[in-house]
Amino acid sequence: MSETPIVRIQKASIHNFRNVESGEIRFPCDYNDDSFTAKSDILGIYGQNGSGKTTFIDALEILRALLSGQKVGTELSECISYGQDSAKLVFEFSILGLAEGNISYKRKLIYSAVLSKDVIDETIKCSTSRDEKQTRLNTIFVCEHQAQDEIFSPRTKLEELFGTKQNTEMNELRVTKMICQKEHRSFLFSPEFLKILRQTKKNNDDLIKPLFELAFFAKLSFFVILNRNNGLISLDTAIPVNFKTEKASGLFTLPIDKPATIPTKFLETIKQVISTISTVLCKIIPNVELVLVELGIELMEDGEHGTKVQLARKLIDSNGKPHQLPLKYESEGIKKITSILHLLIAAYNTPSITLAVDELDSGIYEYLLGELLRIMQNSGKGQLIFTSHNLYPLETLNSSSIIFTTTNPKARYTRIKNVRATNNLRSMYLREVILGSDDNDTLYEETSVAEIAHAMRIAGPNMKQISIEDHASLEADDG
Repeated sequence: MSETPIVRIQKASIHNFRNVESGEIRFPCDYNDDSFTAKSDILGIYGQNGSGKTTFIDALEILRALLSGQKVGTELSECISYGQDSAKLVFEFSILGLAEGNISYKRKLIYSAVLSKDVIDETIKCSTSRDEKQTRLNTIFVCEHQAQDEIFSPRTKLEELFGTKQNTEMNELRVTKMICQKEHRSFLFSPEFLKILRQTKKNNDDLIKPLFELAFFAKLSFFVILNRNNGLISLDTAIPVNFKTEKASGLFTLPIDKPATIPTKFLETIKQVISTISTVLCKIIPNVELVLVELGIELMEDGEHGTKVQLARKLIDSNGKPHQLPLKYESEGIKKITSILHLLIAAYNTPSITLAVDELDSGIYEYLLGELLRIMQNSGKGQLIFTSHNLYPLETLNSSSIIFTTTNPKARYTRIKNVRATNNLRSMYLREVILGSDDNDTLYEETSVAEIAHAMRIAGPNMKQISIEDHASLEADDG
């Protein structure tokens, strides 16, 4: 019986993408003889503000949207570096096929996307090995928009799948391609194209199946948590809870400051997610136990039955009597951990999960962060990518799991070289920040304390002047 294949990102290359003119990253798994070792694959990205950390997470979010057939939308033009016509993303994947617990095949797949203002050009290359026999890397599909009449190339593959003559499928493919271009979606991973491919009854072909494998991975096993998504938490408005189970994955949002009414048919799933989070959260932060409080049944706007619920912390008073406290009164760190913990649990237990989190350290105690990452590295199974400003994980993770950003936009990402097992990577990094690097690509653009202080003195009078003018205009409006 065939099982869900395991997908791992091995390499990434981004060009003219926002503030990265060129940057390449090799994941730790790419340094191993076997990409699918029993351990998890952890990659942390460190560097000063504005040096490309969040840019890489944004590139992963664009990748996830493309592979799942979703719209990139207005973000497309914003991805391209100023003064450039296009941006390019190249990702290399390893895919492990399993049957009854045994390895049935291994694939190497390279997906590249060229993002222009109005179009997305794509290329997929793949090789498959069975019984140690490796096929050469073949170009499966190339979808470009220069020639509108050409659906995709190589033409031999087009003719093999859909024949040499014009037919209904050919016309449907052309329409799909035009719609995807207009909506800023991937054509090769669009549901429409995959549906037509499935109808050819060749979706088990080694040159077709990888598309379905990546699409399935993007929809059910690839998660990107952007830092801007934490705005609801910071404003004490709501908490977005990301979850992944064997049968479902997604996101639900619960208000922090008041109850919410949810469809009763989803109640059990949400309760199970909160219970799972609480099981681990109370071990991470002692005596913090979450509970979903049910406050009654009511009709929803669509006429369906809903259950009014509120997320709370369960407490025991000095007399041993339990009571509940709304989550709004907890720290931002507890809310942040609650928001992503279910996915961290999934990444810990499931080798097919890839989770990327921007600013993982936001609101989380330094020592706790390091211990969580140590646990993930030592006994986890999935792939975790994160950015952070907190340096403690540099002392807990293997040096191969740490990437640093540089001040050179043409070579944005690097590793510190010649790190021995006895070296403290945090100390080495700080030394290179303070004293400079021997390499051409420095890790930190030096700032001057005197210049900062001087700028603050200059800004002071300007603030006072603006304040007076604003106050005057407010008085005028009141009159």
